[in-house]
Amino acid sequence: MKKFLLGILCGFVFAGVAIVILGFALVRMAGKSVPDTPAESYLVLKLEGNVQEHPADEIPIPWLDQQSPWTVLEIKQVLEKAAKDTKIKGLMIETGGSGMGWAKAEEVKMALATFKKSGKPMHAFLRRPNAKDYFLVSGVDRISMVDEDVLDLKGLRAERTYYKNTLDKLGVQVEIEHAGKYKDFGDSYTRTSMTPESRESLGAILNGIFSVMVKGIAEGRKRTPAEIEALIDEGPFLAKDALKTKLVDALEYDNVAREQLAKKANVSTKGAISARDYRKQIRFRWEREDNNKIAYFVAEGDIIRGSGLGEGQIASRDFIKHVQDLKADESFKAVLLRIDSPGGDAVASDELLAALLELSKVKPVVISMSDVAASGGYYMAVTGDQIFAYPGTITGSIGVVYGRPNLKGLYDKLGLTKDGMQRGKNADIDSESKPLSDIARKKLREGINESYTTFVAKVAAGRKAKVEEIEELAQGRAWIASDPGARRLTDSLGGIDAAMAALLKKAKIAPDAKLQLVPYPPAQNTFERWFSDEKLLSAAMGGIMGFEKPAYADEIRRALRPALRQGGMLRWMPYSIDVK
Repeated sequence: MKKFLLGILCGFVFAGVAIVILGFALVRMAGKSVPDTPAESYLVLKLEGNVQEHPADEIPIPWLDQQSPWTVLEIKQVLEKAAKDTKIKGLMIETGGSGMGWAKAEEVKMALATFKKSGKPMHAFLRRPNAKDYFLVSGVDRISMVDEDVLDLKGLRAERTYYKNTLDKLGVQVEIEHAGKYKDFGDSYTRTSMTPESRESLGAILNGIFSVMVKGIAEGRKRTPAEIEALIDEGPFLAKDALKTKLVDALEYDNVAREQLAKKANVSTKGAISARDYRKQIRFRWEREDNNKIAYFVAEGDIIRGSGLGEGQIASRDFIKHVQDLKADESFKAVLLRIDSPGGDAVASDELLAALLELSKVKPVVISMSDVAASGGYYMAVTGDQIFAYPGTITGSIGVVYGRPNLKGLYDKLGLTKDGMQRGKNADIDSESKPLSDIARKKLREGINESYTTFVAKVAAGRKAKVEEIEELAQGRAWIASDPGARRLTDSLGGIDAAMAALLKKAKIAPDAKLQLVPYPPAQNTFERWFSDEKLLSAAMGGIMGFEKPAYADEIRRALRPALRQGGMLRWMPYSIDVK
């Protein structure tokens, strides 16, 4: 009886929440209009937390929708619009704990440099700033922070997690086979430290990102790279030391920082307008523009087979459907393909490339790489179209890996036994209760080698290069795009503007033509998604109710990526790089 009553109560609660959300959605939809910018105002842009490529689903509750993460394109377009808006007299950037990768940071820094050309004052206020935060704002007119804070500028480190000791304690063995001496993805499960090849590749990537950071800070603060490197070796900095070394310009609270900007911009302190509110004008234009559009086609996340369960995945069936819809949509004149993916399933990445090759036959396409476009993420980029990458983009990783767990040791510890029969010598090749036999391992090696050969050949065809040329860059090695040795993998170093210029030229569209760069596929309203996709209901409710993931969730997520859980052969970057 208690369970029955509890069920009824839960039903009423759920119905009540649904009604409230529906009410908000209807009000929002009915009153949706272009928000006006107050005269004589200044923009406040808060850059904290994650920055992604594709807009998150809109939540039909105003105060929750305000918390949706920024996208790179939104930041860029907001700054471009604000630079030309005569009502906007200045820009205040408040940042700390930025979660974007280094390539995204380069794009945002370029957008800030474009705003600076307007001549409007730009100030920055830092909260618990890390090296990336400081890199972002180093080119503004004035940087300040609280005198009790710390500027965490101390260089960079790249870490890789190894699970072997933990798995040994559990009695779990992971069977790994790979093609390419740098394709050491499985080392996270079979070793406790880096191989010489891992150290070589990761060291080159770290050097490249460090060079990008030092150069960016030096140019922004009008110092020499040598001076900045020497200062970094003295970090991190107490606020007073950051002021003394002229890394920041003032120690003050945020209200004083805003007053200083308002004074410089000759506007009232009360004239602040949130960049998130200003962003609504950008989104409104996306929704209302029907013609002369350029698709900002986002491929973001792990590549998996079939359909996905939400953001952070490139599910082959869903992605191919988007490609087909884009091909048929005549309002889109060309496609800027934006890739931010470490790869994933080998078969799925091959399907994605095939679909994109068909798209390229119908519409002009140019590719822009974000933080990572490696392994399967690089594979889908070799359509033969121009490829642009940032100096800090991680790419390449041309290789194939197969992995599966052997849980026999764990089963023994638990007292669990399995008994069965089979017909065919290799029928147990994917059994988790026994190690691979020599015959099965040989069979897997044949498949992996064949997949690797195909990978190299398709890259060579797409890049109009000889197989031997690509083989020298392959072997599973991840590269940073600015590395001279990796230049054959891309066409040019540059961001969204450079890729757009090339795309307009390819599409024979005048540079001054009236066009709108629009994210594709379009973001959905969360309310609509709940009723169109039942499998996302629980995830959506978790977000609405404010459930927070524990601190160790990211580590678990990395260990159990969707592509790995699907099993089979993977075109996947050998490690998750977290440069701090």
